Amino acid sequence: PVCGNGYRRLGRGSRGGAMPLVERWRLAAWLALLAPRLASGTVLDLVSLGDRHPAAKCVDGSPSGYYWKPAETDAGKSTWIVYLQSGGWCWDRESCARRCAENPFRCSSYVWGDTMELDGLFSNSTETAAESLRGANKLFVAYCTSDAHMGNASAFAYEFRGDLVVRAVMQDLVELYGLGNGEQGRKDFLLFGGGSAGARGAMVHLDYVPEMLGEATDHVEVVGFLDSPLWLDIEPLNATEFGGFANQTATVHSVVNARHLDDDCVAAYPEDQWKCMLGEYRMPFVETRYLMVASLHDGFQLWYDAQWPDWTNPSEAQQEYARRFAIRTRDSLHNLASRGHAVIGQACNNHAESLSDLGYFAHRTEDGSTMNHALHRFLGLDGSNDGNRTLKWVDQCDDLDCGTGCHIGDCEGRHATDPQCEVDLPDTGPMLQNMALLTSTVAQMHTAFRDQIQQMVERLDQVRQFLESRMSEDGAETGRGAEPAENTSEPMLQHMAALTSTVAQ
Repeated sequence: PVCGNGYRRLGRGSRGGAMPLVERWRLAAWLALLAPRLASGTVLDLVSLGDRHPAAKCVDGSPSGYYWKPAETDAGKSTWIVYLQSGGWCWDRESCARRCAENPFRCSSYVWGDTMELDGLFSNSTETAAESLRGANKLFVAYCTSDAHMGNASAFAYEFRGDLVVRAVMQDLVELYGLGNGEQGRKDFLLFGGGSAGARGAMVHLDYVPEMLGEATDHVEVVGFLDSPLWLDIEPLNATEFGGFANQTATVHSVVNARHLDDDCVAAYPEDQWKCMLGEYRMPFVETRYLMVASLHDGFQLWYDAQWPDWTNPSEAQQEYARRFAIRTRDSLHNLASRGHAVIGQACNNHAESLSDLGYFAHRTEDGSTMNHALHRFLGLDGSNDGNRTLKWVDQCDDLDCGTGCHIGDCEGRHATDPQCEVDLPDTGPMLQNMALLTSTVAQMHTAFRDQIQQMVERLDQVRQFLESRMSEDGAETGRGAEPAENTSEPMLQHMAALTSTVAQ
């Protein structure tokens, strides 16, 4: 759920050597789908938007939808978590065709599963100390519109209806599930956010959520949780290889008809309204309370901006680029931090980890603050009273992945076999000898068991033949006028035949 965003280098081959970071992320995501899950994960059920909201479509025209689980505890009934899924976007016919071919679930609901299990922010773990979060109403907006949940347009024979999907979800929350119904004078709490592309979509919509809730908004407090929306308008290391996220955003803006651009932002950038879709420019205009997460060495942005580095052996130019990127990100975080706007920035080479138990509960800043801790502190769920304080947890080092809490919990416990973990193997000589001995022993056991089973089959067959002969003798006696005896041999014979067959198999 965290790393499986389909991020990969487009139109370029591997440079060899160690597996690139993004490819390790993608491999880890697929392996995570196959691995046994922790009991702390929350299982949500798919709800289609097709019947009630036919205009809320995926890129291919199939009905969009979301995954839903109602509150599990009384304490969670008034708390609602809505999270927009991550997954990049596309900007022209070629990029959209490639995206849909390589990751069909990003473009169509026809390949979605009936359920989805989520960790991290959605976890049922007692590490989520506040029962109101642990047992909350939870909704995960599946992402198939390829527009960072922002658009309302058709182009290149594709549908970009992310804006309509978000509106439909808000309507369902009110009309189907009772958000903001004011029952018994209750005031509901809505944590609205997302990760990566979902965070950028949540950034654009956050101030408009009350409007989308209609009359119910009088009984709802809205707060944002934005994990990795802070795209920077920074010159790439090699602009001929990658044109930059600013150019990409400008192209998407010209295609998808994003409507929630904020009047003040548009007034500030009347000739460049695309900037109101890019984090560095848009975040200063977001007024609703929020907690924002931004890694100082954001793994997704650096992958493209620093020209697809192999971080196990980066060039000096790539290392220096990562330092400048960290300084620029840190400055943005400090400028955004204010009363009601909290920020957390780990000096780590990662991206959008809030739906990962490791990223949410284990990875932390230099002062020991995790996402889980920061959210509880920001919302006052840890018993603190910091409502009038500016809250920020931002690492101070600049070198790539220099944070002391970046890898706490990595390669431990169930994560010991994760693809990015390098296992130190012992001398293979004794290991090979032990394997040869074990192979020989297993072969001998196989032979012994085979011989014993063959003997059992032969003995059972002898018993069967004996019973058949007895049945023949009984038949002959009856034929000579003897009183027919109760036939107990035939059922026994049937059992013996079945037993013989079973043992042979």
